[in-house]
Amino acid sequence: MIGLFGGTFDPFHNAHRALAKHAVEQLGLEQLIVMPVGRAPHKERRTSFACYRYEMARLGTTGLEHVVVSDDEIRTPGVDYTYHTVKRLKENLGDRLQHLISGSDVLLSIDSWYRPDALLKEVDLAVALRGDADRRMLEGQRQAIEEKYGCRVVFFDMPKMNLSATEIRESLEDKGKSQDTCPLEVESFLTQYRPYDFAFEFESMDDDQWQTLLDIEEWAWDFHPQERRLHAASVAQYAARLAAIYGEDIELAALSGLVHDVAKNLPQEERQHLAEAYFDMYPTEKERLGTCITKELAHGPASAMLVWNESGVRSEKLSEAIALHSSASADMSRFSEILFLADKVAYDRKFDRLDDIRELAESGDMYGAMRLCLIEVLDALGRNNERPCPLTLDASRDYNVI
Repeated sequence: MIGLFGGTFDPFHNAHRALAKHAVEQLGLEQLIVMPVGRAPHKERRTSFACYRYEMARLGTTGLEHVVVSDDEIRTPGVDYTYHTVKRLKENLGDRLQHLISGSDVLLSIDSWYRPDALLKEVDLAVALRGDADRRMLEGQRQAIEEKYGCRVVFFDMPKMNLSATEIRESLEDKGKSQDTCPLEVESFLTQYRPYDFAFEFESMDDDQWQTLLDIEEWAWDFHPQERRLHAASVAQYAARLAAIYGEDIELAALSGLVHDVAKNLPQEERQHLAEAYFDMYPTEKERLGTCITKELAHGPASAMLVWNESGVRSEKLSEAIALHSSASADMSRFSEILFLADKVAYDRKFDRLDDIRELAESGDMYGAMRLCLIEVLDALGRNNERPCPLTLDASRDYNVI
C-alpha cells in the first residue's frame, strides 16, 4: 500500500516531517511518495525555484523509513493537478497507490480541487489529525465528503504543531533564521542557500516574467543533476541581485544563471559539437573566443548554443554571457561580468575572500570585484597545477591582475 503526500514544501518544516512519519507508521504504508509540486494551481504567491523545494523535501525526510521524494510533478510541463498526478502514478503502481495524504484543511478545500469526484474514485483521503483537533467537527466533515463523493476518508494522528510556512519565510527574510521550525538538514540548507533573501530583486518582475523563469527551470531540469540545479538557482538569484544594482535586466540575468551550465553534463563530443556550432553562428567571435573550445571550457559556448536552439529564448547578450561565464575575457560587457561573478560567488560557493568580492560587487565597484575574483581564480588554478586559458589571461590583464 502506497501513499502520496504532495505540497509546495516552501520550506519543508517539522510538521511536514511529522505528518510523513505518522502516516507511514499508522497507515502501514510500504512507501510514501513525497511530491513537491511543480506549478501549484491553488497558490497565489510565487513559489521558490523547484530545485530548492525538492532539495528541502529530500533533506527534510532524511532517515524516515519507507519515504521517497519524487520530482514527477516538477518534470511534467504545465500546472500540476493532483488528479493527473495520481492517474500518471497509477499507470506504474496500479492499485497499490491507495492514499492521498493531507492535513485536515483538505476537508474544507477538496471541493475546490480539480475534478475531486474523479480523484476520489482513484484514491482514499488519509487526513492527519493534530493533537488539538476538534474531532467532532472533523468527523462531520468527513461524513459529508464521503456521502458527496462516495469515497473513503481515514484519519491518523500526529502531534500538535502550529507551523506556518508563511511565517517561517517571513522569519527567514527578517532574521535569517527559521526559529528551529525545520529539520536540521533543512536549516543548514537555508543558512547556505538563502532562498528567501532575494524577495526584493524578484518583486520587480511581473508574474509573466516569473513564469518564464519557472518555464526555463523546468526546461533545464533534465540537463542537470541535482547539485548542478542548486548551483544554477543560486547563480540565478545572485545574478538578479547584481542586475538590480547595476541597472541590467533582472529577468534576463536570473535566466542566465538558470541555464549557464546546461551543456556541462553532456558527453564531451556533444559539447564540442555545440561549441563549434556557436562559433559558426558568430564567426567574428571565433578568433577572440575560440580558445575556449577545450575539454574544460567548451560547456560555456556549448550551453549558449543549446539555449539558443532549444529553450525558446534568443538573446545575443545572453549568449555572450553564457559563453564567457567560466573563462571571462577582455572587454566584457557589464551583463557578462554579472554572470561571471554570480557563477563564482553565489551562496552555494565556498572559497576564500567570497565576502570581500561580494562586498565590492554590491557596493557598486564592479571593477574591484572582477579584479579580486580573477586573482582568486588564478590562485585556484595554480593550486591545482592548471594553466589559465588565454581568455582568462586576457581578462586578467584587462583588470590589472597581471
